[in-house]
Amino acid sequence: MTSAQRDPSSSILSVLEELSVTWRRGGPPTLLTISHRPPKPTVPAVLANGVDGDGPLELLAHWLEQCRRHRGIGNTQRDLGVDAVAVSGEIDGQHLGYAMDRTGREYLVRGQRHGTERHRSSGTDVAARTHLPALLTERLAELVWRLAGPPPPAAGSRIRDMWPTAGLIDLDEDELHERYALPSPTEGHVRLVAVSSIDGLAAVDGSSAALTSSGDQRVYRLIKRDADLLLLGANTVRAEQYGQTALSAPEIARRRANGLPSYPAVAVVTRSLDLDLSGPLFQPSIGGHGQPRPILIVPAAAAAGASTAVAEAAELLVAGDYNVDLNQAIQLLRQRGHRRIVCEGGPALAGQLAQADLLDEICVTITPQLLAVAGPRITAGPAGRPAGGQWQLHRSLLDEQGNLFLRYTRPGPSGRADGPPTV
Repeated sequence: MTSAQRDPSSSILSVLEELSVTWRRGGPPTLLTISHRPPKPTVPAVLANGVDGDGPLELLAHWLEQCRRHRGIGNTQRDLGVDAVAVSGEIDGQHLGYAMDRTGREYLVRGQRHGTERHRSSGTDVAARTHLPALLTERLAELVWRLAGPPPPAAGSRIRDMWPTAGLIDLDEDELHERYALPSPTEGHVRLVAVSSIDGLAAVDGSSAALTSSGDQRVYRLIKRDADLLLLGANTVRAEQYGQTALSAPEIARRRANGLPSYPAVAVVTRSLDLDLSGPLFQPSIGGHGQPRPILIVPAAAAAGASTAVAEAAELLVAGDYNVDLNQAIQLLRQRGHRRIVCEGGPALAGQLAQADLLDEICVTITPQLLAVAGPRITAGPAGRPAGGQWQLHRSLLDEQGNLFLRYTRPGPSGRADGPPTV
């Protein structure tokens, strides 16, 4: 690792200058540079040996191979406080310095090798806009994830353990991920994620925005990031103006390294197909990794009357005749390879999943608010027999604003409810 202020390479110098201008996280950024060009001491010998070629793609591939084999390399660089990683070399006859920080922001400086003119650019899609190989971004993003790690938590979102062991230290992203990790291999797992006030309110005016916090968003984002599929009811999509999941390049790299697609799929349970096709969920993907088309889970009666516009905007998954059969829907989703399903609500859908005994886990945030107004709970259903099954507390955590994070799991297999659930 070097400070690029001492690196005579003009490209790396320019990258650091561009990085320093936009850096907003306190203190000067620490840049790790990879290059076969002088000064060679910037590349540790263990990483410099055996590289076939000295282009950026080859250099990044060699670093990744070493990092995957030797976990200590990444731990060492994180301990040293790496904020961004840069690679220097030639592509298509131009010399470039290309960097990425922990948030996924890219910094590119390019120009003729022996010329003095340099073109700078920065942003979240620099490589795509300048027609650099997508593989270059993918490899650099994975290296940033492994060597620099995630950005620090936002103000107010530091989280510590409460139970089964109380902790006095702040959990970093890897430690928090471990607290919510699912058993592997996962044959099929449905996880409900929700937020509630002290008095049990799950939404105000149809939205959970008044209940959430930076700590809640941190946990919510982590759970979504590790999902195969996000499951929602149509009312939630309408009320929340729900859109596609935004992930940074390092977060995408982490998913891909763990055998997941770049983005989780999104499935909406709807009996009537009453959805705004101009809404955020149905907008074209932006960036180098295309997001999958939304899946609309509908009964056969609704599918038969679906318009051409609906078929173009989303994929239809038929489950049930006149109402959505959730048992069949979950089975079909699992057959497609969606083993880690996260239900984000709303209450009606969560209640139907509970009544059908389809939930394996509940992750709920109790926010320190007493609202004392009418509103829904995290589940809703008709009057009658309560949902069965026993739950046990798996873990609890607390953030610095007093939000309590509870993770409940099933103690073991249980019988399923009689009859097909419908919504």
